[in-house]
Amino acid sequence: MSITSTLNEEILIVQEKPGAQLAAQRVLRDYSPEYVAGKLHLRVRIIELLEADDYEKMPEPVFIKGYLRAYAKLLGVPADPLLNTFNSLYSDESKSERTLWQSRRQNNRAEYVIRWVTILLSLGVLVAVGMWWESSRENEQILPEKLEQQALVQPATPAPEVRLTDLSNMRSLLSSTGSQELAAGDQQ
Repeated sequence: MSITSTLNEEILIVQEKPGAQLAAQRVLRDYSPEYVAGKLHLRVRIIELLEADDYEKMPEPVFIKGYLRAYAKLLGVPADPLLNTFNSLYSDESKSERTLWQSRRQNNRAEYVIRWVTILLSLGVLVAVGMWWESSRENEQILPEKLEQQALVQPATPAPEVRLTDLSNMRSLLSSTGSQELAAGDQQ
């Protein structure tokens, strides 16, 4: 008697599972697994796994719940009892992943070292740019003073306009400039 009662209990448990209930409803309506898969836009293998209640080979539970809901809607069966049964039998407590809104408190030492090195390098670059900026500002102030002193010492003579495409003019300018420099050197 114990073997018979155990078998009857297992049959009741199998019939209570959502996939088995959906499979029974599908057979009553004389739908094939291919027809159901086509209507739900799923592969036949997913329908077979769903009816066999083999959820380990299927995607995440959120997808399985969607499949159950869509399958129940196709068959005209209420989905809430199926989902409640699924939730009670296959709770997903094994995954302890951190949710997106939880704070990140488990930083390791390498992350801190990298963060501080990056901050120090950034500060070093900023200090170097600031020093360069200051030195270039000082040079800009000194340069106009030197130009003014040179302008006072040497009066500016207008330079003749030189066109690089006119070779004959360029030769005459070079020869006249060279002879002027020699004459100026002789006078001193």
